[in-house]
Amino acid sequence: MRAGCPPALVTVAESVSRLRAVPAPFAPPCRFVAASALRAELDRKLRADLPLAPERFLEVLFRLALVDDAPTIVYPRLLDFYATQVLAYYEPARNEMVLLEGPAAQQVSAQLVWAHELGHAAQERRFKLPSRLYVLADNADAQRAASAIAEGDALLTMLAVAGGGADLGEMAEATLTGAAAALPDVDGVPEYFVADLLFPYTEGLRAVLREYRRGGFAAIDALLAAPPGSTAALLHPDRPAPGAALDDTVLPPVPPGWESVVSDTLGEWGLRFWLARRLDEETARRLAHTWDGDRLRLVAREGEWALVWRLRCRDEAGRVTLEAGLRGVLPGLLTRLGDNAPPPMLWHSAGRELEIRANWPAAPAAT
Repeated sequence: MRAGCPPALVTVAESVSRLRAVPAPFAPPCRFVAASALRAELDRKLRADLPLAPERFLEVLFRLALVDDAPTIVYPRLLDFYATQVLAYYEPARNEMVLLEGPAAQQVSAQLVWAHELGHAAQERRFKLPSRLYVLADNADAQRAASAIAEGDALLTMLAVAGGGADLGEMAEATLTGAAAALPDVDGVPEYFVADLLFPYTEGLRAVLREYRRGGFAAIDALLAAPPGSTAALLHPDRPAPGAALDDTVLPPVPPGWESVVSDTLGEWGLRFWLARRLDEETARRLAHTWDGDRLRLVAREGEWALVWRLRCRDEAGRVTLEAGLRGVLPGLLTRLGDNAPPPMLWHSAGRELEIRANWPAAPAAT
């Protein structure tokens, strides 16, 4: 149902407008959702936002051993988890605030959430950043980096609205210190989604806080206008930016008779998480640190899956080290491409670059 926004939300919107220099009028309309309808609302949103249907997306993660349970188990758990956390969210496609009906919406915590989500509305009004995130759906790494800036800015905006003149830097540092402890009960939610949930709030807040200390919200505006193009650039702002992003042109075509399921970019964060499924965190971090670009394609046919993956490292020594690490763990991570055994794999490396094919069909002989 649609109705006027709560007066308290209008007051918060005025504060956000002043703080983030949003031209008047700044008044996204409100739409209310009953608690009983929230799960269905979130299912609709996920189906609109993800690059694949949720079940297919989760199957990709399962086949790559990024999650351990089948989609039929994971997706209901995710919906249940998200439904327990949502009090409101901003919907850029409709430029509206979606609010949960009921007593919880009147709590002080709801007003903090409103400030955060109105921060996203301000980003949309001034920079179209929330809408631009959808355009990055075929590059999860670039999308994750840009999303981190969006979430960090919205979180800092929320703290500024709530702080009443308190030192914003100190509030942000305290938020970072308590971020992991503040997580709700995530029992049954795969580690991948917990880590993916934390990343934009922690690393994004660090990035925007660094800019805020350098030049206030005006410096953050520059990040909102042009976010880092990769998680590597986000995580290492003081080192040279990665090279040009790799795209599908560096990959072989889809084999005849096979379906292209997804083409995507893991990035440094994704590579680090994947390696940490089999290696200790520090080793995974060290190996992923050499990332300078990647592109992968997954194809399927009658229950059988295949992968091709092109990587570029910062230097040849890094490629040699990363390749050695991948040779040790990747066959075990890719057993779900076929019959739960390590798939046949081809490795080709030269200079900084590495191409890996797992269960990839041989090209048909020329006639």
